[in-house]
Parts: sequence; C-alpha cells; structure tokens
Amino acid sequence: MAAMTSKERLETAWSFQEPDRVPIELKIGKEAQEDPRAERLVQLIEEHADNFSGGPAYDWGFLGWPAEYAERVLEHCPGEFIRRERVYETPVGPFTAIVREPDTDESAPDCHWEKRFITSPQDIERLLEAPLRIGPPKWAAFEGAVAKVGNRGLVTTGILHPLGRLVRNATMEEVYIWFIEHRELMHRFLEVTNDHVARVVSELMRGGIGPYFSVTAHEMLIPPWAGMKFFDEFVFPYDKQVNDVVHRNGGKLRIHCHGNAMNYLERFAEMGVDAIEPLEAPPMGDVDLAEAKRRVGDRMLLSGNIASPYFPLWSRQEVEEAVREAIRIAAPGGGFTLRTTGGTAGTNAFRSREQLGKIIENCEAYILAGLEYGAYPIST
Repeated sequence: MAAMTSKERLETAWSFQEPDRVPIELKIGKEAQEDPRAERLVQLIEEHADNFSGGPAYDWGFLGWPAEYAERVLEHCPGEFIRRERVYETPVGPFTAIVREPDTDESAPDCHWEKRFITSPQDIERLLEAPLRIGPPKWAAFEGAVAKVGNRGLVTTGILHPLGRLVRNATMEEVYIWFIEHRELMHRFLEVTNDHVARVVSELMRGGIGPYFSVTAHEMLIPPWAGMKFFDEFVFPYDKQVNDVVHRNGGKLRIHCHGNAMNYLERFAEMGVDAIEPLEAPPMGDVDLAEAKRRVGDRMLLSGNIASPYFPLWSRQEVEEAVREAIRIAAPGGGFTLRTTGGTAGTNAFRSREQLGKIIENCEAYILAGLEYGAYPIST
C-alpha cells in the first residue's frame, strides 16, 4: 500500500477502514521540545506523528455568554506563591474567582482555587437573565489553523459543553447537590445553553467551519462523580441535541474522557459520539481495550490506552510491548489510533531533569514501536 499523508491516515482510520499504518498521536511540552536530548524525538514527531489539532472558530465567552476576561495579582510571596483574582465581565455583571499558584520558574499544571466563579444557584439564575446571541465566527483563525496543519493531521474545532464548563467553574460537590435541590433550574440552564450551542454549531458549519469537532467534559459526568441515572437525565439528551446538528451537517465529534468510561462507551455512541480518547486502563481508569473494541469498535474511533504515566518508570521494552499489544487488540479493521493516556505524555508534568530524560526516551520507543508493528495488514 502506498504511504498516506497524516490527514488521509486519520480519515481512513476514522472511516473504519485500514490505512497504510496505525495513526500515531503524540505531542510534547515546550520545555521537552527545547531539551537537546529530544532532538531525535522532535524529528520523529515531525515526520511520523498523526495529530488532531485545535482550530479556534468561536469565542464561547463565559458559559456561552459574551465576556471580557481580566486578572490581577492580589498577593505575591516571591519563591512561594501568587494569589490572583480572575474576572469575567458579562452582560449581567462580573463573575470572579481567586486562585493560588506556586511561584516557580516551571509552569504549574494546576492551582488551588480559593473561590470559584459560580458559587450558588443564584449565580446561574443571574446568567439566565441575559439572552444568548450568536457572535461572529473566527473565520480567519480557523482557516489559518487548517492551512498550518495542511496534510499533517486533522483540525478539530472545540464545542462548548455547558455542563462540563459549569462543573469546572463551580465546586463539583455543590453542582451535584444543585441537581438534586434545584432540578428545574438546572434543566433550564441546560436547555438554554445547549440550544445556543446547537445554533452556533449549525451557523459555523453552514459557513464552512468543520467538519471535525471536539468536546472535553465527560470525565466529570461519570463515576465516581455521577451514575447512569444522572447521565441519562442531564447529559444524554442535551449532548445528543448538539451532536445531531453536527451529524446533520456531515460532521464528526471526538470527546476527551479520562477515568471510568468503560460502561458508558455504548451510551456515548448512542448519543452521537464518533471518537473517544484516551481510554485509560486500570488503575487510572477502567477501560479494557479488547472489550471496548468489541462493543463500539465499529461506531467510534478508539484512541489511546498507552499508559504514559508509567513512562518515567518503564523500560523501552515495556513501552514497546504496550504499543504492540494495543495494536494487536484494536487496530484490525481500522477505527484505532495510538495515543498516550497522559497529556503530552507527561512532558509537562515531570519532576526532575532525569525524569524528563526518561520520558523522552520512552516517547521515542512509543513512536518507533508504532512504526514497527502498526503497518497493515496487522501481523503482531
């Protein structure tokens, strides 16, 4: 079979056909890219990685409402921490949060939230006082992203997930209490915001933006946070409304969902999810790749299952075996891409220079194993 471009390879796999080889997804952090030890890895990524890349096309503001963002330093203790106030100015006034971040030279992967943007049902009621109107699409930004990627991958446009964004902007425990104590209000919020998202997506696609879209949210809407009864009432119908718009316009949707996704794969497929990553196996998640392939492998592009949190510990041989086994299980018939389960394969969350070197070494092993064992027809 003649060699395909990354774009052709991903589109073929996503059409549940066998490309020339299994697509290999990998992106690494900026600090790793600039490390001299990563010279060969960077070259391998440039030559062989088949990545999905984000293409900005719309400003979703604050939970869908137009907003101006600003922040200011409240307190700075050099070498220890920085406290910041973050503010979204909306048509119904400001929503503020306070975070405390470590003051280090290295970028912090997260921060401590002293106060979230949404702290009560009254904040949601305040938002609902303002109508939701469709703003201008970012045509130039999207076209620029498509031109930059070219045939080196696929561009996906992020779609707002109102419930996922609400959970991130409030305390998760409180949000789930509101679903019990303020059920009608929460349904009204989801009806208003998801109707808006569906109208925006329809407008974007009519103008030529798409056909590939992405959503990040669902890991917070499944166990241990919520069960199937909650999912069927507050997630499934609203997601399906948006996903149906994507499909009616000839598009596809990919979701990012860490954790215990195994028993939700079929419901994801039924509500219109066309692809899912990163398919974490125990103990990080509960996905059995062979069973996932059996259940939904002809309906959803499966991406992932290579446990990169172990890259600081594994030998090259262990990485190679993990890749080989994933390809053996999930690659036949297409519908699969190799992907690490940790973002940027852990190159943004290393703890020492020695650990980063080990991660770089195992990222190399990951790509090389994908090239060695991923050629179709699969023979591992």
